[in-house]
Amino acid sequence: MNPVRRARGTWYFVVVIASAGVLAAVPFAHAANRLRRPSLWWWTALYAAVSIALMIIMPSAREQGSSSDDPRSMIGGIGALAMIIAACVQLSGIRREVYGLPRPTPPPQPWAQDPAVAAALSSRARREEARALVARDPALARDLRIGRPDLPRQYDDGGLVDINNAPPAVIAQCCGLNEQAAHQIDRARRDHPTPFHSVDELLVFAELDVTTWELLRERAVVYS
Repeated sequence: MNPVRRARGTWYFVVVIASAGVLAAVPFAHAANRLRRPSLWWWTALYAAVSIALMIIMPSAREQGSSSDDPRSMIGGIGALAMIIAACVQLSGIRREVYGLPRPTPPPQPWAQDPAVAAALSSRARREEARALVARDPALARDLRIGRPDLPRQYDDGGLVDINNAPPAVIAQCCGLNEQAAHQIDRARRDHPTPFHSVDELLVFAELDVTTWELLRERAVVYS
């Protein structure tokens, strides 16, 4: 990929880190405006609220001459660090969507000549193509039933599954999850007031074990 294009959107991370998390809401507001995604405005408000809370805590501790081991100073420092890490992790995926950046592709390996490996890599490439189609033309993607292996269809999406509309048991089966995870996904969808706008939202609200996150990210798809 062109190095200039690869660098697009890196200002998201620069703003978050350079401001010690205080301006973490800014990249989320930019992404929300570009992607027209309501959930991103929610995250913008959340990061802004946390930033304001931290700014209130830290000056208060300093003004009262508190020592460095004052609980408020510790809470402020830990909170700022946690916010920087959380924001950067979230923004890594959001940045790709905003700027249309493909996921990094590893260089070809000798074992890729194995037929089973080649088939798996081909399915992965199909999933990436299907995800791009969902982002570019959601209406056509719905007509092709991308992410709906439970419905009759002809388009091969490489094994994607729609986390908002496919049955929870189908999501679990496609992603290699157990029955308990299927129940957690079902409960999260029923309790959430709106459809999920990202895979990470489902991961948080369903309270899934972190060991399952990559399994879901590999095959889950979300319509914007």
